[in-house]
Amino acid sequence: MNCLTEALGLSLPGNGSLLATHAERRNLFLEAGRLVVELAKRYYEQDDASVLPRSIATFEAFENAIALDIAMGGSTNTVLHLLAAAHEGAVNFTMADIDRMSRRVPNLCKVAPATQQYHMEDVHRAGGVIGILAELDRGGLIHRDCHTVHSASMGAGLDAWDVMRNQESEAGRRYLAGPGGIPTQVAFSQDSQWPDLDLDRAAGCIRDIQHAYSKDGGLAVLYGNLAEQGCIVKTAGVDESILKFAGPARIFESQDAAVEAILGDRIKAGDVVLIRYEGPKGGPGMQEMLYPTSYLKSKGLGKACALITDGRFSGGTSGLSIGHCSPEAAEGGNIGLVEEGDTIEIDIPNRSIRVVLSDDALTERRLSMR
Repeated sequence: MNCLTEALGLSLPGNGSLLATHAERRNLFLEAGRLVVELAKRYYEQDDASVLPRSIATFEAFENAIALDIAMGGSTNTVLHLLAAAHEGAVNFTMADIDRMSRRVPNLCKVAPATQQYHMEDVHRAGGVIGILAELDRGGLIHRDCHTVHSASMGAGLDAWDVMRNQESEAGRRYLAGPGGIPTQVAFSQDSQWPDLDLDRAAGCIRDIQHAYSKDGGLAVLYGNLAEQGCIVKTAGVDESILKFAGPARIFESQDAAVEAILGDRIKAGDVVLIRYEGPKGGPGMQEMLYPTSYLKSKGLGKACALITDGRFSGGTSGLSIGHCSPEAAEGGNIGLVEEGDTIEIDIPNRSIRVVLSDDALTERRLSMR
């Protein structure tokens, strides 16, 4: 979400990728503090309502944010947070909009855990969030007229901070801030610099559209009888060999039960691990699940199994992990009707997910549960 606030126009360039321990972060904090005072003066002394978050975070700004999210294969959690923020701001931005954007926006950046080649400091070296937005902009996929806290428009901000156009400016200096190579949690404790910027848009951390990691973006919305209102998968973390997957359902009514089965070697290659009653109502609270995917990888099953849940995952999740199945089991969703051994089919290219049962069979099961 730190990255997405940049795309929404609500934070300064570099905020989403600059290391917390770097001295440049202190400069960014001071700049942000001065900007907050200036924005407050503009509102209270000049009646300038354009500086308010509700004026900046418009529908088009949310489209910019989800475009960034899809382009860099962000956490599935971001979907939940963006929809909640849009709801709070009375912006009619929905799962349907995310689905539509996911079919247009390519995957331009990969970062751990989707790849072990790049981490956030590498994204920063390549120009950070602004660098990704600038490549999307060159492909006509960004609303340039949106307001931001730092520039008259998103377009003006990209023109000023895109490292591909401003290597010798303040932008070039900020994005050279690098890791110190010493484990520490002390803020502003090091000022290491990269020797140069990563400007390789053909094979570097951030790609241009012509050299995208994939034509399809890093997040996708799937629909089907298992998730009639949709579910989310981070496609950037899914191996190409399992973009289409089918297997028998292994049913678990909680994360703990699934973890016990995985560690007990009761899950085999080809299985579809289905964890339900972990949604907002069923959990209750929709706890963040990291252990099942981590343990599947530790057992060598990261590319051999699928995981489906009405709950949510940690941002550190990768593999064929599908979350936010809606309606959730506790709300009567079909995910609650699946039985052990039922065949589940997942087809990410065609955005579908289904249990191989007829509508009549699902209705019969629903009636038998009453």
